[in-house]
Amino acid sequence: MRVQAEVQGRHLGGRPPYGYRLVDAGPHPNRVHAGRGRRLHRLDPDPVTAPHVRWIFEQRLAGQSVAGTARELNERRVPCPSRADPESLRTTCSSRPGWCASSA
Repeated sequence: MRVQAEVQGRHLGGRPPYGYRLVDAGPHPNRVHAGRGRRLHRLDPDPVTAPHVRWIFEQRLAGQSVAGTARELNERRVPCPSRADPESLRTTCSSRPGWCASSA
């Protein structure tokens, strides 16, 4: 499974991480699964949330604390993961109004 993910770029299931979205990657290579309509999926950067993920990494590399990063995301009104995709993502911060240290 690791080879499928690393070498073939396949998404093996579950919700996509914040900053990514699932896109169609063609028919399943197994004929039986393909015959049943199963398709492969891969992760692509999400045009809405990926810039925020890049910014978070830049801030951490620059030495900003996790709490400081979360505070600034809230000040900028950037939707936290549970607000960006409330249907598929419930986190420990889902009851809070925005970013917390565990989500930044």
